[in-house]
Amino acid sequence: MTDHRFRCPRCGRALNYDVAMGLWWCPDPDCGTVVRQGALPEQRPSAQSGGVHSFSAPAQRDLPQDTEEEWQPHGWSTGRRILIVLVALLTTAAVLMMALSPLSWFRGVVLSVSPHSVTFVDDWGTGTMPQAIAIQNDGKGEMNWHATTDVAWLTVEPSQGTLQGGLQVVTLRADITGLAVGQHEGVCTIASEDSRNSPQIVGVLLKVERSPETRAIQSLVGDDVEVFYGEQPPYVEGPNGNEIYLVNNSLATNVSWSTLATFLEMDNTDENPYLQGERMCGTFAEMLHNNAEAVGIRTAWVSIDMVGQEIGHALNAFVTTDRGVVFVDCTGEDAGLVVSAEAEAGVCDYDKIAYVLKGREYGLISLDYAESSDYPFYEKYTKAWEDYTTDLDEFNALADEYNALVAGRRLVVGSQDAHRATSLYNELERRRVSMEMQRQLLGSCRWDSIGVVEQVELYW
Repeated sequence: MTDHRFRCPRCGRALNYDVAMGLWWCPDPDCGTVVRQGALPEQRPSAQSGGVHSFSAPAQRDLPQDTEEEWQPHGWSTGRRILIVLVALLTTAAVLMMALSPLSWFRGVVLSVSPHSVTFVDDWGTGTMPQAIAIQNDGKGEMNWHATTDVAWLTVEPSQGTLQGGLQVVTLRADITGLAVGQHEGVCTIASEDSRNSPQIVGVLLKVERSPETRAIQSLVGDDVEVFYGEQPPYVEGPNGNEIYLVNNSLATNVSWSTLATFLEMDNTDENPYLQGERMCGTFAEMLHNNAEAVGIRTAWVSIDMVGQEIGHALNAFVTTDRGVVFVDCTGEDAGLVVSAEAEAGVCDYDKIAYVLKGREYGLISLDYAESSDYPFYEKYTKAWEDYTTDLDEFNALADEYNALVAGRRLVVGSQDAHRATSLYNELERRRVSMEMQRQLLGSCRWDSIGVVEQVELYW
C-alpha cells in the first residue's frame, strides 16, 4: 500500500506500508529506507502539496546518530533481496528433504534390502521352504550388486545382478543335510560398489527340529533309534577297556553310492583279522569311520543291541545322495559269520552291506552283490540263497544216484539203465547251468545273521 501523506525522510518519495510487518518502506531500490509507523515526523500542510499532508525530507546529517527508528541497508538492491529470498527457500527445502529422507539428497544409487532377517524352520527332517529377499535401487543410475553367504548350508540365487530401478527378488535356501538338531545362524550379505550405503546384512536363523538322517533312519530302521551329533560313543573297543574315539571332519559331506563303494573297495579296514577280546567289531567300525572322515565322507558309528544278547554289535552308516541311508559292516575275517556252499572263509570279501530293521534279523550281503540297501532286497536275496541251497541239495542227490548207476558198470545202449543214466545226466547238466547262473547273482559267500535287532544308536 502506498500513502502519499508520508514520504521518505531520506529521499522524499512516498512510502509504502507493510501491514503484516507494521513498517513503512521506501520503494526506491537505491534508498531502501524502512521506518516504523510511530517514528514518522509530525505532518504539516504545504501549499505546494495541494492540501496533501507531507513533510520535508531532512538532511541525513540532521538525523540523530543514535536513533533506532530508521534502518537503512546501505545500497541493497532488489536483486540482492531476491537472491537472499532464493537462498532462504533453497535452504528450507534442503532441510525438509533431509528430514523426510536422509538418503534422498544423494543423486547416486541407493541399495535397499528387505527384510533384514529371515527364519527357516524344519519340523520333520524333510527340508525347509525357501525364503525371498527384495533388493532395490532407491536412487538414480545403474547399480551392480552381488550376494554372498557365510555358511555352507545357506545359498542365495541369483548371486548377482544389475538394477536401474525397481526391485529384484532373490531366493535363500537352507540345506539341513548333516546339520545337528538345534538352531543354526548365518548371514547373507548384499553389497554394491556403486552404493554409498553398502553392504546390507540379512540375518538368517535355521531351526532344525529333526534331521534328515534321523527321519530317514527311523523310516528305514524303526522309531526306536537314537541319533547323536558331535558326541563320542560311550563304548570301549573290547575287554582291553580302550574307549572308542571318533575323529570327525567338519568338511566331510554325503557322497553318491558309487563314490562310497569305490572308497570301501580301496579301504583296508576289512583286511584286518577279527581277534576276540582284542580287535572286535567296535574297533573295525572306529577305523572305518575315521578313515572315511579323513577323505571327506560323512560317516556314523553305529551300535545295535540284539534281542536276548548282552553284547551288541558295531558297524557304520552313510547317507548317500542317491540311495539314502546305507549301513556298512567291515568287520574283518570271522569264519563264524560265513555260510557258503563252496567257498572258504578266507576267499570272501569282508566289505559288507548291512540290513538293519528293528524286530528283524541282522542281515549282511557282500558289497559287490548288494544291488540295494533296502531291507526287502535282503529278504529277496536270502530267499534266492535258500532256493539255491535247495537246488544244490537236489543236484547232489541226483548226482549220487547217477554215480551209483554208472559206477563200475558198462551200460548197454538201449537198456533201461542206459536210458535212466542218460536222463539223469541231462537233468544234471540242466541244473548245473541254472545253478551257475544263480551263483553268478548271489556270489560265493553267504553271511549268517548274528541276531534280531532290538535297538539302534548312531553317532555322527
